[in-house]
Amino acid sequence: MRKLPPLHALKAFEATARHASVTRAAAELGVSHSAVSQQIKSLEEHFGQTLFARHGRRVEPTDSARALLEEVRAAFDRIAIASEQFTSQKGSGVITINATPSFAMRWLIPRSSSFQRSNPTISVVVETSASDGIDHLTKGYDFIFRRAPMQSTDHRCQKIIDDLSTAILSPTLAGTLSLGDPHGLMRGILLHMKSRPDAWKRWFEVCDVRLAETPPGPYYEHFFLSLQAAINGLGVAIGPLCLVEDDLASDRLVAPFREFLLPGPGFHVLYPTTTMRSKHHRAFLDALLSEAEKSNNARPL
Repeated sequence: MRKLPPLHALKAFEATARHASVTRAAAELGVSHSAVSQQIKSLEEHFGQTLFARHGRRVEPTDSARALLEEVRAAFDRIAIASEQFTSQKGSGVITINATPSFAMRWLIPRSSSFQRSNPTISVVVETSASDGIDHLTKGYDFIFRRAPMQSTDHRCQKIIDDLSTAILSPTLAGTLSLGDPHGLMRGILLHMKSRPDAWKRWFEVCDVRLAETPPGPYYEHFFLSLQAAINGLGVAIGPLCLVEDDLASDRLVAPFREFLLPGPGFHVLYPTTTMRSKHHRAFLDALLSEAEKSNNARPL
């Protein structure tokens, strides 16, 4: 059993600290001044130390109580968010998703916006996992997105979008490298991803440039980090065209050799077969498949 202090007393403590006033805290909580004072006293007795210092009519948490206050506020915030999400399920729906950070940031969330605007009562909750694997997931999701096919009992997996990678860099950096052919990229700094350390070597092979070993350059934990470095002119990144569509369209990045494409396994979605019984879930997947078709058909040349 958890050993918790009195929750009403914690509410009084947090409200008093926020208002720097017992009177205002009492008004917010709808109780008397003396009730709040008594709750704070009971909390001080529980912890065996003073929680507030008085400065005239103002009260302020002691230095040691500030650490407690920060954690109490964070806990109340989490409870409030959980309550709101639980309440929002009534009469509406929740779609739970797990994806890798780069795919979530660079494609999934932006391409979900039109569905969310059309279905404001549906909550789309996106969580991320750093690993491409799914065995470590401890709870079920309506949709799981990964850069490879997946298998799970009573689930269906389907490819959602093409995975074709090429070299990308800022226009400013491109102008300094005098790029006549792919080999010229090695005059710049090549940015690598730890999850795909051989990507550059394999891409150069597509360009018919044979390298004895992987070219040097810094390694990043996630694609979106190497991408940001490329946007800021720190080097040349390699990544899927589908994740940089907006950057290419806005000229934040250029792909000087986009005719040379390193094919990958494709981005896939895995979902329980029962998920498609829900019209909201069917509509969500259909919306993403429509966005993916646009991306595949509008691949820059």
